[in-house]
Amino acid sequence: MMSRAVLASFLLLAARVAGAQDCVVPDGMKKAQKLPCVRAATALLEQPTLTLEQLVNGPGFNPQDPASSRFAWFSAEDTATCYFRPHYAFKGVKGQSLKFQCWQLTPTRAFYGRKGDSLEVGEVRIVLRKNSGGENRASIFPRADAGNEKEVRADRIKVKYLKPPHPGHNTRYNEVFTETAATRLLWALGFPADHSYTAGAAACVGCTADPFGDNLKDNTASVKGSPVTFRIVAVQRDAPFDEIDPEGDETWSWRDANGFHRTGQWTRQQKVAFDAYRLALALLTYHNANDVQNRLVCAEWKAGATDPEICARPMIMVQDLGSTFGKPRSFIFGAHSRGNFKNWQTQSVFAKPDRCELRHALDGEKQVLQEAQALMVARLQRLDRDWVKAVFRAAGFHLMDQEQLSRLRGAGAADVAEAALDEWTDVFMRRVAEIGSARNCRP
Repeated sequence: MMSRAVLASFLLLAARVAGAQDCVVPDGMKKAQKLPCVRAATALLEQPTLTLEQLVNGPGFNPQDPASSRFAWFSAEDTATCYFRPHYAFKGVKGQSLKFQCWQLTPTRAFYGRKGDSLEVGEVRIVLRKNSGGENRASIFPRADAGNEKEVRADRIKVKYLKPPHPGHNTRYNEVFTETAATRLLWALGFPADHSYTAGAAACVGCTADPFGDNLKDNTASVKGSPVTFRIVAVQRDAPFDEIDPEGDETWSWRDANGFHRTGQWTRQQKVAFDAYRLALALLTYHNANDVQNRLVCAEWKAGATDPEICARPMIMVQDLGSTFGKPRSFIFGAHSRGNFKNWQTQSVFAKPDRCELRHALDGEKQVLQEAQALMVARLQRLDRDWVKAVFRAAGFHLMDQEQLSRLRGAGAADVAEAALDEWTDVFMRRVAEIGSARNCRP
């Protein structure tokens, strides 16, 4: 019998090569041309070998040289200082979560380069240009550069914030906490995910108090100007992959992916990777089969292929994981809950564990493959209870659900924050056990 380690290696190798020659990415790529890339894609990466310190600090942290990587990750003690980038005011579909983009600044108000170097460029100005989909995209140039010849290629981050400020915030904006936990757990399990960190604050130069709600379209502030500070935020970077975004549309469709799965256009290895990904998402109670929250990316380009480019390792991923650790809205009333313990504990991975049928199948086959179950069981062995609790602590789950904290306080918990983390961790570990004990998965 094939061991789990050998099985995982085999799945990864096969997923990397299966059909990848079909993902052609020409200049001026059209939306209709991305379907072969979805057909060639996988949702599986190598599972990283992490220490607890790496898990807590997140992707971007370099344990061999922490100082050199310090600009790349954030903790609850950190304030991220940045220069506002107009973006969501130009998006056709911008969602509802409160967020803004900005270019990260050093303590001396220089810009960080994309590798953490300091860019001393002085004052800057915003220049808007249309992308291939016709939407404005903002870049920065030195204010003295009248001809727009030297774009400042600065490090860029996304910030999600709370309104009103914590702890009286609208629970709709609990994505500040849930997205950090969701992306951190997927990263640790070897699935593609953006990099998210729950930080102590973000100080934004050129922001209003509510840049998303104000539909802010410009930034004329001095780099040295006084910032607006947002308390308890999620600071995010895209995963280190190249987008495949024909006509400005980087999304992929659950309908297409499930169609390839169902009709046999995917290899067995791609099917197993996809079902394992759905199991991982089910651990978080991710239930939105909403294409706008997806991103198609390239993890590796074919050497020597330049006209057109060919992606040798296309990948599909969910780029918005905020709507997790809660439950779907009711049929008629309400909104999807996020970071609500009372709601989340009522959920489960499987609707029918004796038939291995997912509660939230994301518009696909309800029953998952045995090999996907085995793959997930093997990968989950690296996440014990203490490690899961550490993720929830780093994501601020001991601050998030005020209803839970009030209940624990009223019950006389000696340490309310620790009791809250224990409750979240206990439920997650029950979900892990669910995956291992499910019966009659598809052979």
